[in-house]
Amino acid sequence: MKTIPSIRRGNSAGFTLIELLVVIAIIAILAGMLLPALSKAKLKATLASCLNNQKQLTLGAKMYSLDNNDGLLPPRWAPSNTVFELRGGGYWRDPNPDTGNAMPVAKAMETVRKGLEQGPLWKYVSAFNSYHCPGDLRPKRKVGQGWAWDSYSKSEGINGNGWTAVTPYTKETHADRPTETMMFVEESDPRGWNIGTWVIDVAGKGWVDPFAIFHGNVSDFGFLDGHAEQRKWVRQDVINAAKKAANGDRSIFNWPGGGKANTDYVWVWDRFRHKDWKPIN
Repeated sequence: MKTIPSIRRGNSAGFTLIELLVVIAIIAILAGMLLPALSKAKLKATLASCLNNQKQLTLGAKMYSLDNNDGLLPPRWAPSNTVFELRGGGYWRDPNPDTGNAMPVAKAMETVRKGLEQGPLWKYVSAFNSYHCPGDLRPKRKVGQGWAWDSYSKSEGINGNGWTAVTPYTKETHADRPTETMMFVEESDPRGWNIGTWVIDVAGKGWVDPFAIFHGNVSDFGFLDGHAEQRKWVRQDVINAAKKAANGDRSIFNWPGGGKANTDYVWVWDRFRHKDWKPIN
């Protein structure tokens, strides 16, 4: 009669506790090495997408000028004999849903889309996502509490709404340096949606509207000639102001820090061009 050999647990091919802990430690080290690289890759992808949006908006604005006797995107629009102000970012029709009254996000998105469709730029840039930076997290907020979809504002110098003491360009050929004239700016308006055009203090003493830094300490700009470029901010006060604005801090309007000693301010001053523009003194 054959006997069945007994199973000796001492010879089983399992991991010991120490071996398991070593494997877990190795995985943790590899993850720690990979995550920063993945984070940087995601940041670069977001920046590239945002730059492409700026490119689309500026080229669309140039096509509008070609079709409208060289005129730049207007502050008011009358597509059906009814004149209304383009307050959304300075180039699309409000109302924006983030006015303190809560509504479902789907309804809010529909409202913004309808506002964009009623602006002069929609004919040339009809992709809804082109108006939103993928790094802009404001759409994740509740409507009525800083919710926003639009990530870009028109510069006041480009046929602006009259929000500051400048004489804006009304035609594309009025600008003598289109490669140095900003048309669109990334903005995170603390009120939620980007209300009106983007402006600075033209007396040279400080800022007015904040920037958006949706992908690192960098903001994207679209220029009158059709190109887009980024600016990596140097000064911590500029970065802090952008962060405060993104968190809905309305006190950030008219924040200080201008003057020719501020390298970030000078960079913006040289590109915030209008008919009255002069070098900063």
